[in-house]
Amino acid sequence: MWQTLQNFFSTLRAYPDLSPDVGLRNQVQRWLRSRPNLSLDQWYQQCWQSRVPPISKPLAQFLYIHLEKHTGLTPGQIRPSDRLIEDLKFPLICWFDWPIALCDDIYQRFEVDLLERFDESQLATVEDLARFLDYELAEVDPIPSQ
Repeated sequence: MWQTLQNFFSTLRAYPDLSPDVGLRNQVQRWLRSRPNLSLDQWYQQCWQSRVPPISKPLAQFLYIHLEKHTGLTPGQIRPSDRLIEDLKFPLICWFDWPIALCDDIYQRFEVDLLERFDESQLATVEDLARFLDYELAEVDPIPSQ
């Protein structure tokens, strides 16, 4: 009983360290508000379709939805050149396990397990993230139809 209670209070003390910094998230969102909020189609056309090589539309759609889910930021205001740490403050505004949760979402959507290969410390910008995912998803052989 005493150990259970002690574990509970330990968890409460650690919670703020593992939780998103809502104040910082609001600060980043205020910074992003200076930009037009692009619809999904506009975001794909302006940010990803014109890249060489272009990012696939299914991946852009996935990112548009899941960037918001994991950061709480408005995805239509995020640009490929935004730096994940310096500009968007990912480690501080996301839940501590965002890379694992993102890999789970990728597996659910694309049936590709990236958990062993995903290293967020190697990704500087949103474009780096998109390129990594696009490369990894392109490397997978399609599952044959039964």
